[in-house]
Amino acid sequence: MRNLERSSTDDLIPFFALACGITWMLAAPLAAAWMHHDTPSSLSVSLAGLSAFGPLFAALVVASRQRRLGEVFSRWRTGPAWVVLALFAPMAVHLVAVALALALGERQVTWLHPPATAEHVAALVVFPLGEEFGWRGYAYPRLVDRLGVVKGALVLGVVWGLWHLVYSVTPVAGAFDVRLFAMGMVELPLYSILIAWVFERANRSMAVAIAFHAGAHLDHIELAPLEQTWLHVMHLIVLAVLAAVAAGSLGKTARVAAIA
Repeated sequence: MRNLERSSTDDLIPFFALACGITWMLAAPLAAAWMHHDTPSSLSVSLAGLSAFGPLFAALVVASRQRRLGEVFSRWRTGPAWVVLALFAPMAVHLVAVALALALGERQVTWLHPPATAEHVAALVVFPLGEEFGWRGYAYPRLVDRLGVVKGALVLGVVWGLWHLVYSVTPVAGAFDVRLFAMGMVELPLYSILIAWVFERANRSMAVAIAFHAGAHLDHIELAPLEQTWLHVMHLIVLAVLAAVAAGSLGKTARVAAIA
């Protein structure tokens, strides 16, 4: 059993290196144009779109070497209710954060932050498909085998945050946005715990993982100005509380399963 578990986790570092390397390489020309305040070329924009598929490409390469592609792409069956829950869970988190921010005196806060441009609409489809087969399809089961469900989800969330490094160069800032990156490094491990909770209860269905990720783009609270401090603080607090509850539930389920 130990050898089997080890064989399922040996390629995690190559997978993470490939996922990040492919994405950073493809997105770098667009980031460089923004940092130099140049008009991006159509090629750099196209490459940036492809960069979202870094985790998917990495999963294809590494899992095919192991002849385990089926494990990454074949898990779909689950109850429809779990897919609906996953799709609207991020919106529910955001609405609670908005309500708390308004109660604390934040002004001019909108309740929903739907995709505002064609690029945002495209991201709603492209990023879940490009990322989730890598993160939840390939890496998550292997991290859970090695570290347990809670620690595995947290580690995945940290790598997920680091993967966004190149996306923290924005046209608005015209530079690397430290605050945006720092927020992601806090938020994404917490989101990873929430996704793990739904993912485990939905038979590790990729439909649920993709739906949750799409839901985060369906109501993208990160589009709110960073100057709305209370909103972003409340968002982190709500996420942290829910992640703590989810982690407790996941840990309890794992202990019961171990005893059984």
